[in-house]
Amino acid sequence: MRRTTALVAAIGLAVFSLPAYSQTLEDWQLSHGGFVTASDVRPHNGLPQDRADMLAALSGNTPDWARALELYTWGANFPWRDQTHSLGRFADNYNGAMPAVLPLSVAHWGNAAFAVAPVYSALAGTGEFGPLAADARIAFVDGASLATIVNWTRFELAMSERKALASEPNWALSNGSPKNWNEIFAFHWGPQGQHSVHAALEQVHDGPQVNAALYAALAEGQPHLLEESWAQAEAARVDALLHEGALRLFHAALTDADAARDDDSRTQAVMRARGLWLAAAEALLSVTPAEADGIEAALAGTGDPDLLPFAVEAVADALVQLRG
Repeated sequence: MRRTTALVAAIGLAVFSLPAYSQTLEDWQLSHGGFVTASDVRPHNGLPQDRADMLAALSGNTPDWARALELYTWGANFPWRDQTHSLGRFADNYNGAMPAVLPLSVAHWGNAAFAVAPVYSALAGTGEFGPLAADARIAFVDGASLATIVNWTRFELAMSERKALASEPNWALSNGSPKNWNEIFAFHWGPQGQHSVHAALEQVHDGPQVNAALYAALAEGQPHLLEESWAQAEAARVDALLHEGALRLFHAALTDADAARDDDSRTQAVMRARGLWLAAAEALLSVTPAEADGIEAALAGTGDPDLLPFAVEAVADALVQLRG
């Protein structure tokens, strides 16, 4: 029996009976919500720890901006191949791939590295972030770092498809289409389900359902890849669920901003929303592009209380349209 065929059988058992199967997992396998990795993606699963360490450095009475900037730029928890990868390296048009992976966002901002400069500015306290209080700058970094992980999962989906549909497909568990498919899960779930998109979605309306549906789609698609066939239907579901997750996180931040009782609370919620917009834009532009300018007007400066209700409603409408 081929190793991939054996994995299909084992992972099929995992989808339907994860508790019983979990005792037989290899020590390198990650699993949650019915999905079990077929490739070793433990290094990738460490990436969200950089986000946690950045936010920890910025907590307390004296934020360590230099340490957070170092982590963002150079990384610490995702050693891969010949260097340690980082959130900043990805946001700066990783491998020149952003025009293909996030075409609507790149066109909207007119810059393939649209997601990197504002984070550096927030961490350094320069430009429009200069006059803001530390809590507002941190809120932006919180949202933007989470958005970067969302965009990284989109990159891995695109790479999985590219390798599967190449003239000479790459199905290797070490560096082929199944490996990229597994990296989606590793980044999204985070270490032990913490510090990443999974944990954030668990806290917002309908977020847990998005998580469950995403892991189910990954689990149902993986056997196709292991049998060397592209999982077209499942990949489309994964793409839609990554969009939905980004919009739900953005909608929650906008709702917090609209409901804020004082200027400081509104500013923090607006800054977090602005960070999350770096991932939500691709989703919204795919269904309701005409609303983007109005949303950005609502988020301008420290937020416009009169326009925030419009932004909340516009994103809610986008979610309805995304679900069809």
